[in-house]
Amino acid sequence: MRTTKLGAVLATLAITTGTAAVLQAGPAQAATPTVTTFLASGGGHQVTATYHNSIGLSGNVTDSVGAPVTAGDAVLQRKLPGKAWKNIATDSTPDSVYFGNTGSRATGNMQYRVHYLGGTDGTSTWDPSFSSAVTVRTMWNLHESGTCVGGCRFFGKLSPKAKNHKVLIQVKHGSWKKYKVVRTNRRSHWSAKVVATWGKGTLYRAVVAKTAHEVRTFSQIYRFYKVRASRTAVAAR
Repeated sequence: MRTTKLGAVLATLAITTGTAAVLQAGPAQAATPTVTTFLASGGGHQVTATYHNSIGLSGNVTDSVGAPVTAGDAVLQRKLPGKAWKNIATDSTPDSVYFGNTGSRATGNMQYRVHYLGGTDGTSTWDPSFSSAVTVRTMWNLHESGTCVGGCRFFGKLSPKAKNHKVLIQVKHGSWKKYKVVRTNRRSHWSAKVVATWGKGTLYRAVVAKTAHEVRTFSQIYRFYKVRASRTAVAAR
């Protein structure tokens, strides 16, 4: 079969064009590995705080040599007891992760972590990564107080709100011993009559058992004492 001059030229052009296309499709630049750090106040991965108190979470995303990552979204995830991880907030400044008030207070036992989704600034490309989890252990707030007006009482209010919840009152006679068990009312208030004594007085404290959402919590210790025959007093130790 004869090949005309025009056919030879077209064949040469096709081969040249194909070669150029292969050269342009060279290997893409590899993405840079990242390290996502997320810590509680004090620099740890566990924090224990009273209900609704601040827990101070903070973090950042860096590359493998510690340089800040400046593009891409960092997603705050939360895991409640017995549940799966859930996205709850997003920050688009991964070099200094901040989620505002989201996750800033202790509202129950839970875990937090940050998922950096990866990103590029047009020059550098960064891989996704996860931080280690931060575990939040939440204590009850007993709002405890005492009075000896019209008889001595040790009382308070549970937060989070808990109706008909047990509160153990302990008295110290050498070691801590059970004094009585009271229950909260529909407004989450608890109260126990206690006895004041002469001299150094008698020490009492309240204890609330753990649940799936709160850890076992002890109140402050209160001292109930008599100061003279017609008067009694109470003081937090």
